[in-house]
Amino acid sequence: MGGYTIREGCIGCTVCAKRCPTGAITGAAKKMHYIDAELCIDCGVCGSYCPVDCIYDQFGQQTFMVRPSKVRPLVVVAEENCTGCEACVAICPFDCLSMRPGKEGGQFFPVAWLEKPKACVGCKLCEVACSDKDAIRVVWPEPDGTLDPLGEPLLSFNQLPVSLK
Repeated sequence: MGGYTIREGCIGCTVCAKRCPTGAITGAAKKMHYIDAELCIDCGVCGSYCPVDCIYDQFGQQTFMVRPSKVRPLVVVAEENCTGCEACVAICPFDCLSMRPGKEGGQFFPVAWLEKPKACVGCKLCEVACSDKDAIRVVWPEPDGTLDPLGEPLLSFNQLPVSLK
């Protein structure tokens, strides 16, 4: 793991470090930043926020800032698949997810929901934690800003969906 790198051109804005879900990026303000390969989970969030596009993925491909910044991939919970295990809530580094009573009739346990969408960076840690139940997906919004649970999944920040290009 940990193939992302910051190359020449870093202006030390600290945005990547603030958005990194694992704290893998370090550096002083207005100085070159570095990614710790041991902590990096290859999520690509850093590159999607970098204003000077100086972050490269594990394959040497340049990442690009997601513009407009309000159109970012977000978590969608399929309540019918959620078992209330809270693994996604526990792993979320920005406390975006929480538990609430399920809307589906007959559910005896709480289900996950995206309580703080503005804090979500789309790192996919929750999706990985829930991969055995398929209750959480990180998807790109539709052009009108709505989230379709069956919409285009976030595969990489290197390839924006056709609707956002």
